[in-house]
Amino acid sequence: MKCSESHSNSDPQWFAIVVTPEDSSLSSDELDGLCAELVERGAAGTAVDRAPEITCYLEGTEAAVESFVLQAVALKCRVVSVSAVRQENWTAACPDVWEPIRAGGLEIVPVHSADDDRPATPGAIRIIPGLGFGTGHHSTTRMVLSALCAHVKTISEPRALRVYDLGTGSGILAIAAAKLLGVAVEGNDIDLGALENARDNIALNNVQHLVSVSNAPITAAKGPYDIILANVYGEVLMNLAPELTRLASPGATAILSGITEIVWDQVWHVYGAEYSWDLVSEQSDNGWMCAVIQAPDR
Repeated sequence: MKCSESHSNSDPQWFAIVVTPEDSSLSSDELDGLCAELVERGAAGTAVDRAPEITCYLEGTEAAVESFVLQAVALKCRVVSVSAVRQENWTAACPDVWEPIRAGGLEIVPVHSADDDRPATPGAIRIIPGLGFGTGHHSTTRMVLSALCAHVKTISEPRALRVYDLGTGSGILAIAAAKLLGVAVEGNDIDLGALENARDNIALNNVQHLVSVSNAPITAAKGPYDIILANVYGEVLMNLAPELTRLASPGATAILSGITEIVWDQVWHVYGAEYSWDLVSEQSDNGWMCAVIQAPDR
């Protein structure tokens, strides 16, 4: 994101402060913990678009920024840049978030509301951005969308398929699966705010008859699922490997992302060596990994 705006020194405003940990080998779980600490030290929110860089969003004066920078340094972070932004939240703050993108042949069009009439191609996915940047602009989301589109081309008879979307966020992946396959998709997220945003987006794209979302624990999911989408941290994927294996139908396809390159080997060891999944393909972008894997035939 490239946001910059000049203001007076004393008026409250929003700032984007990019920091990077001195230890570049932090796992994604440790990076998540650092983000939480930065929030405790004053950031209104954080985003990791290019690991291990963390963008922190802060409302206040330049004096508040100086204080926060000292806090970040105390947490053993280097400050890469500081820029000011005008809007009241970090999703709206950057014009990049509102730019339509293409991923895997899909057009993703961010809109401000259901009444937004921005032009889009037939079949485009319209998304109202939430605080999680679930608009397809993040590398992990784009890679999953591309991998999903490629996988769909290999399916000759999709009508009986079931899809599970772990960590659904804005619902973008669940919506894409429903539009591409015309089958039932179940989304899951522990963030109630994300689920509210997802439901708005599901209705906006007229797939509410196909897509349902909830915050039920993964242990309550029944399965079996033929396609599993999971764009969550690598450590979460390792911890949930037994459950995802349980939920997968024999030979099911899972598309995993949210994994930093640093922990990818560990994630793949769990799925490949411990649970006998096969690696179909992998790709990387901006320090993040996406892998298509196939469940064992049981």
